[in-house]
Amino acid sequence: MTYDPLISRGVSSMLPAANSYWHATHKPPTLPPLNKKVNTEYLVIGGGYTGLSAAITLAQAKQEVTLLDANSPGFGCAGRNGGFILSGSGRLSLSAIEDKWGRDIAKAMQGEFDGAVHLLKQRIADFNMQVDLVEEPYLKLAHNPKQAELLRASAKHLESHFNVPSSTLSDKDLTARFGIEGAYGGVELKGACLHPLKLVSEYARVAKELGATLFYDSPAIRIEKHKTGYVVATPSGSVLAKHILIATNAYTPKRFHDSVDNKQFPVQSSIFVTAPLSSEQRAKSGLTTPMSFMDTRMMKYYYRVLPDGRLLFGGRGAVKGKDADNVSEKQRLYRAMLNSFPSLSGIAMDYFWSGWVSVSLDSMPRIFIDNKVSGNNLNRSSGNIGYAMGYCGSGVSFAAFAGQRLAQRMMGSNDVDLSLPLYRSPLKTYPFAKARRLALHGLYQWAKIAER
Repeated sequence: MTYDPLISRGVSSMLPAANSYWHATHKPPTLPPLNKKVNTEYLVIGGGYTGLSAAITLAQAKQEVTLLDANSPGFGCAGRNGGFILSGSGRLSLSAIEDKWGRDIAKAMQGEFDGAVHLLKQRIADFNMQVDLVEEPYLKLAHNPKQAELLRASAKHLESHFNVPSSTLSDKDLTARFGIEGAYGGVELKGACLHPLKLVSEYARVAKELGATLFYDSPAIRIEKHKTGYVVATPSGSVLAKHILIATNAYTPKRFHDSVDNKQFPVQSSIFVTAPLSSEQRAKSGLTTPMSFMDTRMMKYYYRVLPDGRLLFGGRGAVKGKDADNVSEKQRLYRAMLNSFPSLSGIAMDYFWSGWVSVSLDSMPRIFIDNKVSGNNLNRSSGNIGYAMGYCGSGVSFAAFAGQRLAQRMMGSNDVDLSLPLYRSPLKTYPFAKARRLALHGLYQWAKIAER
């Protein structure tokens, strides 16, 4: 049984974890379900990177915080993503942000994106997190000559205007250094990767050590507004909370709360991991050390060499959740891998899984408090509700940063620059929400033709 946010009533605690490489190589902690009535100042709904980071931030500020999650740690995105640490989120580049809002806003947004990477690495160091962090090259690859020109121009612009260092690579460079065929050039940047399931386990450990109360296998099935806050019901308990932070992202049920219903589009992404590459395969493919890649297609492929010598390869998944494990989906991704690395023909696919990515209508994530008072002057007497979501697949570092910012906003902190588009408006509602998947199917068909 597969969870589908646009079909399922909600995440069941009975759903199994993904059959992922991450779950095969790490067992997350077992945390208890809620089976009583609880009173708390702050309730976080969602126990992935965003929710746990929010809980850590609140606990560090000596606030009373309780967290609920519908399943086990790492059931959602934290146990399914590729483990890429990228400076950015959403689908808008710094250049696109500059074009839309101006250079000052773009530089401030870069500060938020870089701040997310810094926060992640700082926490790893401060709390001695064991997450298999690897600093490695990150390559953007052009899938056609036009994109190669755009990549070179973008790299030059980012270096001169945003001080982002990079090295341009020709198609011959890519073949000689990495054994990559079929690409028309690329850009090499600094990168890093980690074990995403170990990261969520470490976040849970730190949150508990700081005093947060965590309950898993406890889906929030009803949220009711009361005079001084909210009552949230679970299958075997309830929480009376002054303030609520929604951190469910792409795993938010289709009917959950007015502040988030129809505000994001859960889109499926799929990943497979090969058997360990042989010495001959490593030599022929150039995949000799940990490194990560992403191409310029509209429906991007992304891949990385894992520390144990396997190749992780991912890209868009099926339109519907029920089709995630179809043989055709596995074959499509496998063929895409062979287009870049024909020397890997015949290598076994040891693991295959899928997960949901939260896509916002305007490609910009949001960290927003849904209240009637502007700025940070929140209505403390009757409680507030807020959310962070819409990362568009770039969330390993930014989701935790968003959780921190959401907690800061909820506490009324002045550390958040509310002039930035991330914070100053809510997520836009999808028009004709019921037709989202029909439109996605059409987009996939068009992209298939356009990107040949």
